[in-house]
Amino acid sequence: MKSFLLMLLAFASGTGIVLAQHTKISGSLLDSTANKPVEFATVALVKEGKIVDGATADATGKFIFTKASAGKYALQISFVGYSPKTVEGIKVVEGQDLEVGQIKLSQAVQKLAEVTVTEQKSLFEEKSDRMVYNAEKDISVKGGDATDVLKKIPSIAVDIEGNVQLRGSANIKVLINNKPSSIVARSISDALKQIPADIIKQVEVITSPSAKYDAEGTAGIINIITKKNTLQGTNGSISPNFSQWNNWQNATLNHRMKNLSLSANGGYSDWKNKRYIQLLRSFSAEGQTTNQRQPQWVLGNGKNVYANLNADWDIDSLNRMGAGINYYNGLNTNGFNIDFEESRQGVVSQYFHRDMNRTYDWAGATLNLDYTRLFKKPKKELNFLMMYSFEGEDSDYWSNLLNRQNTVYYREKSYNINNNKEGTVQLDFTNPLDSISKLELGTKTIFRQILSDYRIANAVDGSTNFADQPALANVFDYAQQVAAAYVVYSRTPKKNWGINLGARYEHTFIQANFLNGTAPFSSTYGNFIPSVSLSRALKKEQQIRFNYSQRIQRPQFYYLNPYVNQSDSKNLYGGNPYLKPELTHSVEANYSISIKQTSFNLSAFLRQTNNAIESISTVDNEGVLKQIFQNVAQNSAYGFNLSANTKLTKQWSVNGSVNVFYNVLESAELKTRNEDWMYRINLNSSVDFGKGIKAQFFGFYNSARVNLQGSYGGFGFYNVVVQKEVLKKKGTIGFGYDNPFNETISWRNDFVGPNFVQTQDVSMYRRGWRLNLKYEFGKMSSSQRQKKRISNDDKKGGDGNN
Repeated sequence: MKSFLLMLLAFASGTGIVLAQHTKISGSLLDSTANKPVEFATVALVKEGKIVDGATADATGKFIFTKASAGKYALQISFVGYSPKTVEGIKVVEGQDLEVGQIKLSQAVQKLAEVTVTEQKSLFEEKSDRMVYNAEKDISVKGGDATDVLKKIPSIAVDIEGNVQLRGSANIKVLINNKPSSIVARSISDALKQIPADIIKQVEVITSPSAKYDAEGTAGIINIITKKNTLQGTNGSISPNFSQWNNWQNATLNHRMKNLSLSANGGYSDWKNKRYIQLLRSFSAEGQTTNQRQPQWVLGNGKNVYANLNADWDIDSLNRMGAGINYYNGLNTNGFNIDFEESRQGVVSQYFHRDMNRTYDWAGATLNLDYTRLFKKPKKELNFLMMYSFEGEDSDYWSNLLNRQNTVYYREKSYNINNNKEGTVQLDFTNPLDSISKLELGTKTIFRQILSDYRIANAVDGSTNFADQPALANVFDYAQQVAAAYVVYSRTPKKNWGINLGARYEHTFIQANFLNGTAPFSSTYGNFIPSVSLSRALKKEQQIRFNYSQRIQRPQFYYLNPYVNQSDSKNLYGGNPYLKPELTHSVEANYSISIKQTSFNLSAFLRQTNNAIESISTVDNEGVLKQIFQNVAQNSAYGFNLSANTKLTKQWSVNGSVNVFYNVLESAELKTRNEDWMYRINLNSSVDFGKGIKAQFFGFYNSARVNLQGSYGGFGFYNVVVQKEVLKKKGTIGFGYDNPFNETISWRNDFVGPNFVQTQDVSMYRRGWRLNLKYEFGKMSSSQRQKKRISNDDKKGGDGNN
């Protein structure tokens, strides 16, 4: 209650109005070429170099200031698509209203400016609080999905399964256009496979988020921004993409008129995968050592349909609304062909062949409604946002065991029905205190509900007469509510140190119930989350930045679901509903410099996570391995990232990065410690041959990475792409080849426990071609405003199990 009252006081002070004399300044804005009113332009009233008031032109181009005191002023006018203009010598006499008449604005040369920006923008850009990867400029990712895009980014590692790590940590939050998605909450790897690379405009990596962001995502935030038309008129694109391993067909359509804009995109994708896994395990039980050998082939395929529809309405010059819906529907199936052999002292004690199929079938949607209230004071605004998402997922498997005579002697099947719902209400207020500082305040409430119903049945005689196993069934009902409030003060002078100070408080309420008699439990806890950032622009295109942030990581459904997948009876995995949140402290220093056509960025970081969630493997006396998530570790990492971009010639550009860090994982509870150096190397080179022909090479290598009980092996990837513009630059044709000299990508995983040692050799078939086609149509002019979106960057994402 105290936090809420303080927030209300802060809002009241931020929105207070200072009384002044009622002298009025008015005028109107006119397009100098078309001789028509310029609506929605921003007009600032400046006195002695400081902005004292602001206004927005109405639908007729008129603006008005009603509370100007006596003195000399200037007017500063700005609007996208027009050159900025300053009108000096505005003299106000007390008690006398002033009409400044018509002010004509000149249009900026939009087409030339757009072409220039597109060609000059670097593949990577360093902003004051984030790194930006301009994916639309990278031809080597076309025809792929979002995982192909993230592989290109310094400090991000993506394994062959699509699991994502940022600076060695999987505790990240992935947003899509500043918003969460219910499918991202279920599985980050599955979500990324459903986003075509061709529709991605940029990816923002925020390693030290301020207090205005939700406190979750301990390693940082990855924000995927899709392409949008911000110009008036009608335009769109059709982009069929084909490859040896996946196909994408997608289309976009945008229509913008005076006060209303509509945009839609959608598509269909299908993919397949093939891999060979050799698992060797030795374990001790009752004084005997047993060896297990389990070679297996895995053949997988999937498909996905997605669609988005958004509408934005400028009610008037100060009020606007937006609404949108995102729908998706997907299926992922993997077939397993496994031989299992167990021996003691060279004598085979158990053998079976397992024929197994595992399927994930999901569908969901996210709806959002946004309202923005602007004020006459420039950059002062109030945002009210609401979002609701729901998703259903059915995961099931069937498994047959065969003896050496290929006779089925045991059958098992299972299904797990999941329903996830999430609702969000958010209020944000931004109030510029002067031309270089502002105060931001906000509140947010998130409601989540997870329902998981699972059943297992078997036929112990190998027949089709299945019998339910009630002891292995359960219904899990989990509800979570998060209430939050934040305040952020920022000051960004041009020559001195800029500062961003923030404080956030979040309170979490949890209630969980079980059907099988397990005692229900509830929990409530609060977290105070501070953040501070110092930055300064130096001479000769140099910039330095220092950040400290504290983050928490609440486990999401993937980690909480108590359903234990027993499709492989010798390798079980499941969630833990009793998990607690992680708490992370993060410190970062960043230096960047640009020298002619070359830019360098160096960042050093230190991160410590307490109460870390780790996947812990145990092996029982029957040789069954079970993986369950537990809060048992402290995870520390420190290192640096060095990236560089340069143009060797006018046509040839090269960029690369090296990410090196030392990771220490320690568990006092398990009396286990593991540590080692890890690194990642990226290299990207593109050549423009002229006449619309471009070529690009990309490659990376991830070193082995440690976990609490062992390590995951290192691997590399590379590809070459050639692209040609056709149809008067409205169309493109691209052809690429992945891993041309290696049929597979191979690596080894090692795990060690108190009574077992295990190695897992994996070979993923990834050599293949890709063909990318795209055609753009339509005509655009004039630009519109952007709107704020909800971003629930607050849940620990799952790695997925395919």
